[in-house]
Amino acid sequence: MIDNGKKRSISWHITLVLTGLVTLAVLATLSLTFFVYLYIEANMIEELIQTESERLSVRVSRNRSEWTRPFEREMAPTMFAWGESDDMPALSLPPELRNLPDGMHQLDRGESTWHVVASPLMDGRLYVLYDTIILEKNWQSFLRALIGILIGCSILTMFVSGAVAKWLVNPLNILTTRLMRWVPNFPVADIPHANESDRLMYVFNRVQDQVDASIADQREFSANLHHEIRTPLTVIRSDAEVMIRSLGESNNFRSRLERIVKSTQDISQSLESTFSLAYARFDDVAAIKIHPCVQDAYESLQLEATNAGLSFVNATKPEHVETLSRQALMTVLRNIIRNAILHAAPATLVVESTSFGLPLTDSGPGIASSDIETIFERYLVVHE
Repeated sequence: MIDNGKKRSISWHITLVLTGLVTLAVLATLSLTFFVYLYIEANMIEELIQTESERLSVRVSRNRSEWTRPFEREMAPTMFAWGESDDMPALSLPPELRNLPDGMHQLDRGESTWHVVASPLMDGRLYVLYDTIILEKNWQSFLRALIGILIGCSILTMFVSGAVAKWLVNPLNILTTRLMRWVPNFPVADIPHANESDRLMYVFNRVQDQVDASIADQREFSANLHHEIRTPLTVIRSDAEVMIRSLGESNNFRSRLERIVKSTQDISQSLESTFSLAYARFDDVAAIKIHPCVQDAYESLQLEATNAGLSFVNATKPEHVETLSRQALMTVLRNIIRNAILHAAPATLVVESTSFGLPLTDSGPGIASSDIETIFERYLVVHE
């Protein structure tokens, strides 16, 4: 299927890819940074409350073997400690802490997390708790800052990538502009919705069309010149030879007639050489795969085919191989596809593999039956 929509430019694709890659790299870096921050934070809290629990255990149990009164202390706005026994309960101790086994624990409280270490002490237990409510607000602010950095880097990358993309694509645009100068009366508006590569291919095809047309004109001129001059030269040479035979050996005009015969012979040989060079073939015949060759011929004219509404189906077999000149086959295929673009579109052109050749069939209006017998005549104009 052919996409008839607008094609994005190569610059746009380069900008998009570079921006996406940099954004992904920054996102991965910031995500790793954020999770490392959370991991380090959790380890610091656990190390803090473990250290504080050991310090309090030594301090509270000095010279004592049992709790004589409950221990309740707020060591910081978010850090608390309780010590109690069955006979001396701490009234401010959260009830859910009493059911915790000894060791380190994390309790989810919705807006924050409690990090708790419970340990046996004297005839009871010691609890040290750290509430992360303030840290939760801090890491949320940190997360917003990371998101801001990501957005800022993406925007900056988009502008930088745009400049880099223009720099990378600029040689294509320069080449396209130079080729356009070689094509007379070539309006830029003839290339609608095309990206840089399509524009270059389109202009290159126009230049190649002119080269092909020039070669065809040269060959036609050589053929006409060969035909128009060869006959009079033959007549001149024949008459001169007849006149030489009718004159005597001592006639003064004999040398001039012989010179005329020699000159006509030289001119005839020059015409034959020119004609041979014009129609010379320098083909490298080899075994080639037909399928990629047909595909290359169409892709060189794809933009023009798309604009004209010509769909293309390459139904040749991948294993189809022929021994011939690839350049000659490409020339023929391009001419047929170009004719289908000009005279059959909108239509569908199908190329198939057969044992007797390479048929190309289109669904266009076709040729009237009365014109079929004369379509190969020179300068024929078929009226639609």
